[in-house]
Amino acid sequence: MGKKKRTPQGTPQSAVALRAPMSVTDRIVWVCLHLLVILVPIAMSNLTVFGGIGLPLTYDQFDIVKVFLQRAIMLVAVGAWVWGILVNGGRIRFTKVEWLVLAFLGWLVLTTVISIHPATAVFGKYRRFEGLISFVNYMAVFFLALQVADRPSRIRVLARSLVIGGVLVSFYGVLQFLGADPANWGALPFEPNRAFSTFGNPDLLGGYLIFPLAVSLGLALSEETTWARVTYWLSFLLVAFCWLVAFVRGAWIGGAFAIGVLVFAAIWARSKMTAVDWSFSGAVAVIFAAVTAKSLTSPSAVTNVIARLTSIFEFNEGSALTRFQIWEAALAAIKARPITGWGADTFRLLFPKFKPLAYTQTAGYLSVADNVHNYPLQLATALGIPGLIMLYGLFIWGLIASASQVFVRGKGIERLLLAGFWAAAAGYLVHLFFGLSVTGSTVFLWLSVGVLLSPGASVKEVKAQPWGLYAGVVVVVLCAILSFANIRYIVADNYYLHGRVVSSGMDRVADIEKAIEYNPFNDMYRSELGLAWQDLFIQSVTQGALSDPAQRDQALGYYQNAEEGLRMAIDFVPTEYDNYVFLANLYNQGGYYFDINYVSKAIEIAKKGIEVEPYGPAIRVQLAFAYTNLGEYDDAIAAAKSAAEMDPAYLEAWVSLGDAYRLSGDLDKAKSTYERALVIDSNRPDLQQSLASVEASLAATGTATGTAQ
Repeated sequence: MGKKKRTPQGTPQSAVALRAPMSVTDRIVWVCLHLLVILVPIAMSNLTVFGGIGLPLTYDQFDIVKVFLQRAIMLVAVGAWVWGILVNGGRIRFTKVEWLVLAFLGWLVLTTVISIHPATAVFGKYRRFEGLISFVNYMAVFFLALQVADRPSRIRVLARSLVIGGVLVSFYGVLQFLGADPANWGALPFEPNRAFSTFGNPDLLGGYLIFPLAVSLGLALSEETTWARVTYWLSFLLVAFCWLVAFVRGAWIGGAFAIGVLVFAAIWARSKMTAVDWSFSGAVAVIFAAVTAKSLTSPSAVTNVIARLTSIFEFNEGSALTRFQIWEAALAAIKARPITGWGADTFRLLFPKFKPLAYTQTAGYLSVADNVHNYPLQLATALGIPGLIMLYGLFIWGLIASASQVFVRGKGIERLLLAGFWAAAAGYLVHLFFGLSVTGSTVFLWLSVGVLLSPGASVKEVKAQPWGLYAGVVVVVLCAILSFANIRYIVADNYYLHGRVVSSGMDRVADIEKAIEYNPFNDMYRSELGLAWQDLFIQSVTQGALSDPAQRDQALGYYQNAEEGLRMAIDFVPTEYDNYVFLANLYNQGGYYFDINYVSKAIEIAKKGIEVEPYGPAIRVQLAFAYTNLGEYDDAIAAAKSAAEMDPAYLEAWVSLGDAYRLSGDLDKAKSTYERALVIDSNRPDLQQSLASVEASLAATGTATGTAQ
């Protein structure tokens, strides 16, 4: 172990460090960081963008691919860096912020162990994946950026690569806005012509774009060569256009904040605006004005810029209202477990228990929030208030510690690139008060903080140790094993895709079983196995299998496999509400086709489901069906009425209520209830027949009609 050396205060790097060339392993790390900032943003598994390929590689076409690529790249980078230090020795760059990073890691491990569901806390919820592993990956990116982005020239090169990724993503997003998307996406869950690019959702795209938005502007303002300055301004213009047409309010706020920070940094540094700067500033203003003017003709309040901006202040309707209701649920969850939280990325498992009745009435019975849409609240629910303080503490500490390197009075343009990273990190943190944190974008927050702290880092010389080779071999082997597990992770989702989309019958079951074999920690795979068996059972009984003893036994076998699959899914994650609905529905079907005693099981599992989600209409509808099948009509009416009150637009709640009234003999209320249901869907033949039957009975008896209760 050598003598510790510190860089001179206020300078980007010591003279020794500036002259030191990269070792082979450092070069591997350096290449990996460039691959990370270019490839991760553009990664997706829908290859129809290239034409002729109709099926994606994975069921989750966006996040799982980005997560896989991040982990693959960082396993190579970490393995190379650790090997170099252990075998050859070298320099370790560090700051005091890493102590807080280590403390946060320890707290993260503790909260994972005592989580409501440790598997989710480790791997993250499907399609989010921000569990323990992703946080460790963030920390690796932060640390390695601190090690190799150790001089202005390297920071500039890394910034260029980051902007290249941003330009590619933005170009594709602009094509989508213009209606020229070459990929086939089918029906989209948001407004047409909104840019979502390779992130699959405009909200996620908008958050990511804050980084290339700020960094490209930082490059433009700090570049002395005219042609390069023009290139970076063109990049900023493209990214800014895509950022605008994603129509994401939180991203607009965060990006505007980042641009404001950069403008302040340029003024503070007394940077002089060139003709190129004024020209492009004018072009940006004109293009933004043109897009805004064109958007005013849009009938959608989302793709109308002015309507979208004014909706920020409309707190009692639309997405703002449901967001406040989600925050209310998060605050209730924090109050219930304020210190250790519930485990990383477990909010979907908490939300059914803590969501207010008003959310169900506003958003409907199908809506489930798997994210708080406010990162501080998200962290507090997941990691407790101490975890929130530690994580935001290290971000704020990093920004404060690097501010003296970034905002230098009268130093011209030399620090404006660092200001770009500073503005990006700060703008993204602002965005996270309103938006979503996903691994494909939050990794750049950690990268930015590492880059910002690098100029002021201390350097410690480390000598190779006699045991370094053996330890290095262990580390490389461990990284290879984890890389193999990472591949299995993506292969599992490919099998899940085939099970959900391509295969049927026993082939579907086999594909889902393979998915579980390759990744036994995904609860959605387990649920799908039960549903695959249930579909086989339904197919069998609808084809008349019950008339033949052998076929009946086969159908019963399918049914029992479905029951076992759904019960195993519940055992694996007892707080996943949907599985209770699935199993209660299965038991009601079993009562109809096989044995009425199955209905009692439906009641039992439905009551457990109500404990998991007190304001869940779907489970109450299953409970109402079960009570109706047993002839317990008063209980059926109570359960169905409760479901209809929770979600007045839920058709099946009104159907079950009408059936319960009809079978109980209250034809007046049955008639008015069926009429209420037909307001929701007037094309339901079964409802029309039920209403006609009730009306005929009322006409025959001469009974007056009543009103729905």
